[in-house]
Amino acid sequence: MTNNDELDQRLKKADPAIKRVAPELGEGILASAIAADSKLTMRARFELLSQNLRRASLGLAVGGSAAAVAVAMVLTSAPTPLIQLSGMQGFANPESVSARMDGGADKMMMPYVNFEYVAGPNLSSETGSGQVFKLVRQSTPEEVLANVAAVFGVEGTIKKYPDFAETNPGYFFGQSDDPWGYDGKNPVISLWWSGTASWNYSNPIAYPESKCEQTDADGNCTAWTEFQPTPELLPTKDEATAKALEVFNATGLDVSASEIRIDASEWGVSASASMTVDGQPTNVEWYLGWSSTGVLSYAGGHSVAAEAMGTFDTISALSAVDRLADWRWSGSPSGIFYQRFQPPMVAEPAPYVKSGEATADTESSDSSIAIDPMPGEQIEPETVTLTVVESESALLSIWDANGEVWLVPGYILVNDQGWFGAVISLIEGVIELPKETEVDIMPLPADDTGVSNK
Repeated sequence: MTNNDELDQRLKKADPAIKRVAPELGEGILASAIAADSKLTMRARFELLSQNLRRASLGLAVGGSAAAVAVAMVLTSAPTPLIQLSGMQGFANPESVSARMDGGADKMMMPYVNFEYVAGPNLSSETGSGQVFKLVRQSTPEEVLANVAAVFGVEGTIKKYPDFAETNPGYFFGQSDDPWGYDGKNPVISLWWSGTASWNYSNPIAYPESKCEQTDADGNCTAWTEFQPTPELLPTKDEATAKALEVFNATGLDVSASEIRIDASEWGVSASASMTVDGQPTNVEWYLGWSSTGVLSYAGGHSVAAEAMGTFDTISALSAVDRLADWRWSGSPSGIFYQRFQPPMVAEPAPYVKSGEATADTESSDSSIAIDPMPGEQIEPETVTLTVVESESALLSIWDANGEVWLVPGYILVNDQGWFGAVISLIEGVIELPKETEVDIMPLPADDTGVSNK
């Protein structure tokens, strides 16, 4: 370069706006882009991206932020996850059956039965949309405990549980000097300030005292007091409903008498009600119950409010059947569904049969499960096929990786055996699923015959 004129000439030749016209986009690519179709081919994506960059540099299309949006639309084929799901889903959620198992997220009971799911002819293929809610804790631990204590007439002070931590913020309120708050004679209120800020009231003196009537030579009790039901001491349905209304409304649940469920027998009475969000019942429930003595013995509730986080697309009930086989898509529905669709009774375990062998008693039995009790040998669980015959929309609760609780749209998928599975219906991308991990087999507990029953 000898002078400024030569430099200017070279710069002009390099200018993309001189004697250059942006090529036209194909109608198919434009239509796909307008529809935000995430299934564009790589060639189409590159062509659209290149075209947007050309138009931005030439000034022939839109400028500034609008051009940036067009590029981002192509680069981001799925929405940024709103929720990062917890890998301890079943264990964080008290309504889940797996929460009752003892162990970690990678430890499960031996799967003696494998379920395969197929869709029935009546399931809808229509997609839709649904609102997502986050449950936000209300007030403070001190205020919640003071309010619940006043409702039940409990006196005492607030203390932290011995294992209190930022990830396990547990409190209790009562008169007991026991570090865990339980002394067998004073009522206590516990509170976990995580998730839904659930609280529980327990009154140990509400139950009849069990006395030993006979012992053996070693002093072990061989005969205890035989209790007799006293239904005359129990509240009536109307009385139980009235008390539930009083307690539930005073502790944060806005509910009417018609929404309270009563379960009664000669041994006790219980009442429960679901927190309703967007006109749908949830598994965030309040409850209370009376022992056979007619004394209020337990109660529980929460201190949360639902905050709307946006509306998102959902898959069809037909497509949701495939998610039944993946535990990561499961959620917890309201207890109302468990009352409507009773799960099957758990049968006695089938005889243990060594792999590849059979006996006269098991050759003709369809319920036999080939399980080798010896470690290291192949386990062959029984496979059962279930046909999903109907579906119903529901709000399901899930726990995220930070211990917070969300309500998301889902389906209750009822099978031909009369029970159901509950799966999340949000499209992929709204929730970041945990990684699948190997399942460790958790052995059944040994029978400890050395425990004394004195």
